[in-house]
Amino acid sequence: MAKKKFSFFSNKPKKTNTISDGYSQYTGKQISSGNTSPGNQKFTQSKTSLGKIKDDFLMDIGAKDKDIDYYARLDDRKKRSQKMVDDMRSKRNSSGKPKGETAAQREARLKREALEKEKAEGQERRKKFYKEKGERLAKLKAKLLNLA
Repeated sequence: MAKKKFSFFSNKPKKTNTISDGYSQYTGKQISSGNTSPGNQKFTQSKTSLGKIKDDFLMDIGAKDKDIDYYARLDDRKKRSQKMVDDMRSKRNSSGKPKGETAAQREARLKREALEKEKAEGQERRKKFYKEKGERLAKLKAKLLNLA
């Protein structure tokens, strides 16, 4: 006996859904295709979570007709999906691990530090020079006043 191959795509022609079809299905006025009325379809909790995921995926890609369970889970799925996308964005933007500096960044940092150090030393030398210049002028002035 040959194994039956699994396929997400069915051989029957796809029914094109319009916005009004989707809205009527969402509101429960017309659910699924065929001769079933909305009163005959019931929300079932008996599916396993894997079964729900499989059914939702098949309904998303159009391989299976959408039922009332699909629309009952739709809002929750959208919220969880959006939350996951936001989490992925935040992780990508702030990876949490510090990035090491590259050789060019290290060289630029060392150059900046050397310039800052040289600037500070220059300021100290300038202060010392003006202080000594003032002292020399004061001595010279005192000497000149004593001569006069």
